[in-house]
Amino acid sequence: MVDQDFITFGPVHLEVRDPERTARFWQELAGFERRASDGGSIEVGTAEETLLVLHGGARTPYLQGHSGLYHVAIHPPNERDFARLLKRFMDLRYRIHPTDHTFSKSIYLDDPDGINIEFTLETPERFRGVKPGVGNRLVFIGTDGSERPGAFALDLEQVFRAYEVGSEKEPAAKGTKVGHIHLYVGDLEKARDFYQSLGMELARWWPPMQVADFGAGGPFKHRIAINTWQGLGAPPSPAGSARMRHFEMRFDTPGRLQAALAANPPAVENGDFYEITDPSGIKLRLAKAPTGQHDTKQVAMSETITT
Repeated sequence: MVDQDFITFGPVHLEVRDPERTARFWQELAGFERRASDGGSIEVGTAEETLLVLHGGARTPYLQGHSGLYHVAIHPPNERDFARLLKRFMDLRYRIHPTDHTFSKSIYLDDPDGINIEFTLETPERFRGVKPGVGNRLVFIGTDGSERPGAFALDLEQVFRAYEVGSEKEPAAKGTKVGHIHLYVGDLEKARDFYQSLGMELARWWPPMQVADFGAGGPFKHRIAINTWQGLGAPPSPAGSARMRHFEMRFDTPGRLQAALAANPPAVENGDFYEITDPSGIKLRLAKAPTGQHDTKQVAMSETITT
């Protein structure tokens, strides 16, 4: 039996310039459903689950040079749906960047505000490990013994072997989820210590490239990634710019939540939440799981602090 992740993600909340436009983008791009609207926000996702909540308030596109969201990753449930998405993107003539990371196959693109999105098919069965390469680069080693850069061109022909004619017209598949989140941080070591204090497992640590990966018990060791590629000490994304407002992390047991609170005594109770702040200015909220989750599950919600 394959071990399951003990931390998973709920909806990612984004601040955008025009929630209606961005909701239509997600509906056309990936077949997401518009699930609910509340004032200035719109929920989109699958028929079963909200994956993104779109808030108004942004006056400018996404700005570089800040800590915060690098990209949010949407994970389809299987090869067939990954191929369906690729065909859909190509038919729409949307600008994409298909990439192979060995441990995953990915398609990168930007939303209407320049917020980066990754669609990822997990392939940990192809991945053996990493080793130092030339300069500060890493070499990714496949289970077949192949050695490649961490990112190289995706074999589209191979992806399309799983394609079923007409599937691109289908809505987002059941099981589609927010699978990982990649963050820009201002201090790699402080961020590493903080996310480990929440119970994340340090899977890859590579200071020469200023990047680290964290797992959460399952075979895919890329649930939260951090880097300082926007500059050491980069401040949080400013209010009024398109950005991530907050995201949710779900703990599988109350004990894991309590351990995270014990490791972070500055946590402050605020109604149904406990609030703490990470070293890069990201505010986290810890709370009980919403109705409909497994009875033992807990949720941690993180929110970027406004400046």
